[in-house]
Amino acid sequence: MEFTVLYNFPIWVPGIMFIAVLAFALEFGYRVGLKRSGKWKDADSGGGAVVLTSLFALLGLVLAFTYASGVSRFDARKAAVLHEANAIGTAYHRADLVAEPGRTQLKEVLLDYARSRTFPLGSVVTVEERLAVLDKTLKQLARLWPATKAVIAQGKPGPIEASLVTGINAVIDAHTVRITAVLDKLPKVVMWMLLFVAAASLSVAGYNAGIQGRMSRWRMTTFALVLTCLMIVILDFDRPNDGLVVVKHSAINAVIAEMEADLGLGR
Repeated sequence: MEFTVLYNFPIWVPGIMFIAVLAFALEFGYRVGLKRSGKWKDADSGGGAVVLTSLFALLGLVLAFTYASGVSRFDARKAAVLHEANAIGTAYHRADLVAEPGRTQLKEVLLDYARSRTFPLGSVVTVEERLAVLDKTLKQLARLWPATKAVIAQGKPGPIEASLVTGINAVIDAHTVRITAVLDKLPKVVMWMLLFVAAASLSVAGYNAGIQGRMSRWRMTTFALVLTCLMIVILDFDRPNDGLVVVKHSAINAVIAEMEADLGLGR
């Protein structure tokens, strides 16, 4: 499992890094442009306007694609949570149809597993915390199939037992789908490429302004801040448990509350 520095720190840390890189690129381009202003009297000469227009067009294209990709992955994570909640709830109701002994134990195992699939928002940030959550849920998942086999082995399997096996298999499949959705992140090279294109665009814009001998700093700074905000949102889509854009576990929590009420248990 691979995590980069973009995901191992609070969301404001990469935000500061992004705005620092963009501000440096803008100021560097402006200073170089001032030194070259004697040679280039017009910022549009030497292909300056063409380069700047092309860079901003490329920046807009990359932003559009990465933003759309982030939204798509975020929607997939939300759908995975809902799918898993439905699978756990269905398996629990089917487990209620089989006979004792084994029925209550299987229902309790399902409850323990469901509890391992939800956690407070913002509580899983570091690599160690992610690995601990994954280890905990895998241990609970490993208990599901033995508990199911114990119920099936009580007698001759019938339609109810077959339905139960199908439900448990759906829970295991939903686990795989959700883990896959969580680990599906924007390739880190794309995020660095986006930052590079944004920095290059601001650097050329600053260079052109330097050649002209003046630059509206508040307008360029505002543009840099807008770019930073967009990149932070794109990055935030891949941080489903912390930041501003989070995947809520209300569906699984509702299923857990229903299971606890049925078993007469509390958290």
